[in-house]
Amino acid sequence: MICLGEASSGKSHIQETALRLIPEKFIVNEKKITEAALFNRAKTDKYFYDGKIVNYGDMGGINDHDFMEESKNLMKELQSDGFLNKPLSIPDGEGGWEVRDLKLMGRPCLTYTTVPNHNFDEQEMSRSIFITPRMDNKEIFNHRNRLLEFKHGKSYNTLKKYEKDAELVPCMLLHLKKIFEDIVIINPYVYFVINFLKDSAFYKMDFDKFNGILKTITALNYYNHEVHDINGKRVILTNIADVQQFMSLLKPYKESISANLAPKAVEVLNDIRNNIDEWRMNNDRELLDTGITTNQYFALQNLGLSKDSVKKYMYQLANQGFLEKTSRFGNSNVYDLAKSEVTYINYDLKHIDESVYDDIRHEIGEWVVDIMKEDKFVEGLSIMNFDSEVEKPSWAKTKKTKKTFRKVFEKPL
Repeated sequence: MICLGEASSGKSHIQETALRLIPEKFIVNEKKITEAALFNRAKTDKYFYDGKIVNYGDMGGINDHDFMEESKNLMKELQSDGFLNKPLSIPDGEGGWEVRDLKLMGRPCLTYTTVPNHNFDEQEMSRSIFITPRMDNKEIFNHRNRLLEFKHGKSYNTLKKYEKDAELVPCMLLHLKKIFEDIVIINPYVYFVINFLKDSAFYKMDFDKFNGILKTITALNYYNHEVHDINGKRVILTNIADVQQFMSLLKPYKESISANLAPKAVEVLNDIRNNIDEWRMNNDRELLDTGITTNQYFALQNLGLSKDSVKKYMYQLANQGFLEKTSRFGNSNVYDLAKSEVTYINYDLKHIDESVYDDIRHEIGEWVVDIMKEDKFVEGLSIMNFDSEVEKPSWAKTKKTKKTFRKVFEKPL
């Protein structure tokens, strides 16, 4: 999991907030670890990294990535193969030397934050899920700070209450982990995940990642599911509500996943799509009739990106066919929107193809089909919704907030 964003965009805050919701025993914080230090863990516990989230912290510059390149590559091997070996020569007690293997076993998850200018190789792209902080919510951010300045006021006390409640989440996860030691999750809606990823350049690697996210949502909703017995094994089934929450979570990332684009590149694309006509009307720039340069977009953008990031993302969009070069203006390329777009998929959860049911009947039985046909589609269900018992903060009630929320989360798939 890589959080990618401009300096001071809040990427570390997002990461730290997420890690606070996970039991500490599953987190390993490591900063600038060497190969020797990494294998040193094997001397006391070869499963030290197994099932852990290894946090490399903020890797904001090229020097950080260069220093950590070796350890990052070793982590990739451990994730893929489940083991690492390193021969080590040690004294044999008789004046000679013997070779002993240091072994690391298990499969960890690596997380860190970095800036957009880093170039990821395809191996890292295929293994990772990228998230980016929002940069279009300055007014909301400022409104929040104005209210929270009043220490022990209503908004401040409400925030502290929910922060205190959130301390229970790691305990809830430990409880669920115990429950799922002998319960298996089966996703009968797996074809939705397959359709979601059908245009992805890394669909083989992506399948386990995103099907795992959907099953995690199922696990978090465990108490809304019935436990079934299949040949003596306890099983729960992913339901339509879980799929709806999964799809609402990943809506903003659909084009990013399908077209192998950085999430922020998709935001740039949508910023241009949504505003190019208005920019042409409001700006005395004849050039905008034929397209836009990186310098012009940098001046007009709504995302708060640096000039280097704008250049990188526009190059990426042109390289993937979403922007096309129409002419030159001085030393700059002029880009316009191309016709190329990721095909939007109609996820009809109310009408499922009979062939899907045929596969399920053959593999596990008619009873699962019967459950799916009774499964209810919940209109308007989204993982972004506030629970009715949770008080929405004042800064989330403004017209600006609602407009931004719709812009980000209500565009069609």
